[in-house]
Amino acid sequence: MRFIIYSSKANRDISQEELHQILEVSKKNNEANNVTGMLVLYKDTFIQMLEGEEEAVYATFDRIMSDERHDSVLVLFEGTVDKRHFPSWKMALEVVDEDYFRKIDAYESLKEGDKFLQGVNDDHISLKMLRFFYEQKTAE
Repeated sequence: MRFIIYSSKANRDISQEELHQILEVSKKNNEANNVTGMLVLYKDTFIQMLEGEEEAVYATFDRIMSDERHDSVLVLFEGTVDKRHFPSWKMALEVVDEDYFRKIDAYESLKEGDKFLQGVNDDHISLKMLRFFYEQKTAE
C-alpha cells in the first residue's frame, strides 16, 4: 500500500462552504478509488495524507496538484505501509488553530526555530518540512 503526505498553501481564503465541497468531492472520489486519508487545515496551510493502491494514490495526488486553490505543494513523506492508518476515512477534515496544536505533546512554539534552522544546511525532507512551516509561520 502506498502513502503520500504533502503540504500546500491556499492561495486565497477558503470559505466554509468550499471546505465542505472539497470534503464531499474528496469522499466521493476516494471511495470510488479506494483511497483513504486525512486533510488538516491550519490557517492557510494544508497537510494531507493519502493512502491506497499506488496507481490510485498517484492519480488522486495528480488531481490535487492541478487544483488552483492552492500552490507551494511539497511532498513531505511518501512510501509504503502494510496497513492503512485511516481505514474507514474516505476523507476526514480537521481545521486547527494554535490552541489545538498546543494539545499535542510534541508541540513547541516556533519562536526559537530560526536559531536551529539557520545553523543547519541539509536538504533532507524533514528539514525542508521544518523550514516550510517556519517560513509560513514567520511570514504572517
